[in-house]
Amino acid sequence: MNFLFIQDTIDSESIGLAYISAVLKKAGHRTELFIASLEDRLFEKIRDFSPDAVLFSVIITKQDYYDKLGRELKRRFPGIRIIAGGPYVTLKTSFAENDWMDFGVIGEGEEATVELAQALEKGLDIRGIRNIIYREDGRTVVNELRELNEDLDALPLPDRSLYLKYNSFRNLTVKRFISGRGCPYSCTFCFTRKLRDMYSGRGRYIRKHSVERVCEEINLMRRESVVKTVHFSDDIFLTDSKWLTEFYNVYPGKAGVPFQCNLTANIISEETIRLLSECGLRGVGIGLESGVERIRNSVLGKRFSNEEIIRVSEILHKYNVEIYTYNMIALPGEKIDDAIETLNLNIRMGVKITQCNIAIPFEGLPLTDMAVEQSLLSDNSVVSQMKRRPESPIIKVENPEQYERLFLLFPFLARIRAGNKLIKTLVRLPLNFVYRLLHRISYFLNMKKYYDISLFSGLRIFLDIRKGERYLRKVFRQWL
Repeated sequence: MNFLFIQDTIDSESIGLAYISAVLKKAGHRTELFIASLEDRLFEKIRDFSPDAVLFSVIITKQDYYDKLGRELKRRFPGIRIIAGGPYVTLKTSFAENDWMDFGVIGEGEEATVELAQALEKGLDIRGIRNIIYREDGRTVVNELRELNEDLDALPLPDRSLYLKYNSFRNLTVKRFISGRGCPYSCTFCFTRKLRDMYSGRGRYIRKHSVERVCEEINLMRRESVVKTVHFSDDIFLTDSKWLTEFYNVYPGKAGVPFQCNLTANIISEETIRLLSECGLRGVGIGLESGVERIRNSVLGKRFSNEEIIRVSEILHKYNVEIYTYNMIALPGEKIDDAIETLNLNIRMGVKITQCNIAIPFEGLPLTDMAVEQSLLSDNSVVSQMKRRPESPIIKVENPEQYERLFLLFPFLARIRAGNKLIKTLVRLPLNFVYRLLHRISYFLNMKKYYDISLFSGLRIFLDIRKGERYLRKVFRQWL
């Protein structure tokens, strides 16, 4: 059978789709991927490929796009089956009630997708396939989850060939990899806690590939494309000391590519950073989220102090490891001075590369429930990014226009280590057009520096990302 994946933009490759493609190919099927924003004749190419089924991975906040795309595909190609999976379908199974959607896949989808493909090809009964959603007699049926696959090395290598035909991805000097699955933490704003609860009693949730397998995947990509830096995109890169020892003993000799990874403040010690630095560690992403301990710990469910994060930053600076912080503003109970304190803490930490996000209330999570209980949110639905500007607060806050300006200025002001008086002055000035320009420039420079991206490949991917933004605006004007 022919299976076609469609992704909206090239912001980043979906490693999940690459795994699904790999298992489908291993089962004897043919796969293809179209990045919609980079295809001038998308629907003609779909017709030429003649897929038996189209698959989406529906990202949270992009559900409106995939809803519109699904409807447009059914209008143009009524005979094609449409299968949707990904975080949003897993989080909100009622999404499968859309009449354009034939099947849904929830949770980890490799085995379920292969079994569904076999059933469709041979006309078998699908009702016993775990992890799928289907409709029967006018009702939506959500099958139970299967046990987690605890042997990740048994999966084939993810099929990156899907993306390599796109020059901006192939020539990008940093590539993403995932060394394991699962996050042990319970942040109130993150859907992974709900996924962990769904899989309770169904196997070990925190799992890792062997380091040998990780190196094999990296070296394959080095043979097929440009790889000067590796980003390990696991929620948390290190979850046990035994794996760190294996990594230290194997990675430098088998791969040895400089890398960045995500860690949390409470697991960072000088010994850990020393070992990782000797393996090639160049950058660490940390979810700081808020500069106010009360908000970080009580509202967001983080468990570290400002004193601890300052200590961690000193260790990272000592080993010349770049720090990249994830920050969140427009939170329940937050004032604009609290949000500014988040920027100030980054400056005290000596962080120059920052990412600031407006809090997005995902349905069914404690942060969202908190906002609803405090009458700070009209309802607890997951908001689509297509319905708002990225800088616009969703949870009700005082002085929302100042939050918008702080969001736009955050990476720039962190880079120049702005003083508190300058910060407070700028967030009061209605210069959003200038601030948006500063935001884009700072974003590009931050990505280039942190990921050690070459100027040419950085500009190429940046322009394709901008093309994706224009494409999405066009979609929402035309597909009404």
